[in-house]
Amino acid sequence: MIEMLKSFVSTPLMEQFQVYFMSVLFGGLIGIEREYKKQREGTPAFGGIRTFILLSLIGTVSADISSRGYSFLLPVSFLTVASFILWAQKHEQESGLTSEFAALLTYLVGILSFFREFQLSAVISIAVFSVLTFKKQMHDFVKHITLEDFVAFLKFAVVSIIIYPLFPDKPLFGVNLKDVWAMVVVISSIDFVGYILTKFVGSKKGSVITGLIGGLVSSTAVAVTLSKYAKRTPLFIKEYAAGIVGASAIMFLRILILIFIVSPVLLKYFILPCLMATTLGFVFVFKNAKLKTKQGEKIEVHNPYELSNALKFGFLFGVILFITKFAVKYAGAWGLFAVSAISGLSDVDAITLSLAKLSASNEIGVFVAVIGIFLAATVNTLFKWFLTLFAGDRSVFKETSTGFILLILGELTGIVLILFGFLHEGMKI
Repeated sequence: MIEMLKSFVSTPLMEQFQVYFMSVLFGGLIGIEREYKKQREGTPAFGGIRTFILLSLIGTVSADISSRGYSFLLPVSFLTVASFILWAQKHEQESGLTSEFAALLTYLVGILSFFREFQLSAVISIAVFSVLTFKKQMHDFVKHITLEDFVAFLKFAVVSIIIYPLFPDKPLFGVNLKDVWAMVVVISSIDFVGYILTKFVGSKKGSVITGLIGGLVSSTAVAVTLSKYAKRTPLFIKEYAAGIVGASAIMFLRILILIFIVSPVLLKYFILPCLMATTLGFVFVFKNAKLKTKQGEKIEVHNPYELSNALKFGFLFGVILFITKFAVKYAGAWGLFAVSAISGLSDVDAITLSLAKLSASNEIGVFVAVIGIFLAATVNTLFKWFLTLFAGDRSVFKETSTGFILLILGELTGIVLILFGFLHEGMKI
């Protein structure tokens, strides 16, 4: 049966009609959302699943016929479809033009399907589906944006676009300023995603969810904030402890993202330790907290697109990159490990990016980079653990101890397995 299906799929007939089949899928994806909205709200709306499938097919058929020598048909088809959409919008008196623009995009996706741009068609269809589905959430998010957020974002965007090309692409005291600023953009972009999610969730989803998302921005800020709340409200100390440990677990996923961006070759050495630490951290979270709306508190994270924050990180990254190069040259691996441990007290991102870049340029070995980054992560985890004692009290420290020990245990177990992998590959340690 399977072989018969395979032979059918590979037939010239199936090859010919594949574009129409994909067109139906893409149109149907968008149409399902519109049909669901119409049935749920019971209000007049432009089109449903059938209409959007037909629109996509019209685009595919028009492109097909145009390719056979009737090139005039495609613009005529577009004008006809646009006219019908405008006519429908006028007579149905539906507020806004969202459905109408979605219909035009569906028609264009149908044209792309004919040219076998299936990946692009899928991305556009999913994007349209998401925009239509998350209407309320997007509107609610905009309500939370302040003028300061908007201005800060604009300042950073302008400075990044204008200044980045002006940086000389050559080393200054062994540090390439263009690379430094590129890393600033990377870090700020990741921070901004976390900031958006944190602002989107707000204080409505409870300290655990808010802490987990806040960990994308700053797990240290989450540890300080929730430790204070736990000290003030001991009744919910388990929930706050789960939020603190969860944010620290997210840090390991953040390390994975940075490694993937800067040096994908290193990624295989980080997946196991980072995932083990994150998994054990999440075990503690789900065991010690109920993920429901209860005593949600606002996590104090600042807009990462402030220019001052970007400049501070750029300076920190440049200094650490310079020091690591100096340590490698004059103190060897042990000197670099010392720098990693000290850096971990304040920030993991800078040392992670520095060692990943040095490894990518073959200035240090893979093993040195891996151990240095995980050493910084371990020191940072220990720092946040003891931070709960000073920002909170003994009860907060005690409540989070199991979680932080699990994080370190998962990380170290993964590192041991990686070391065995090094030995198995015959690499020098």
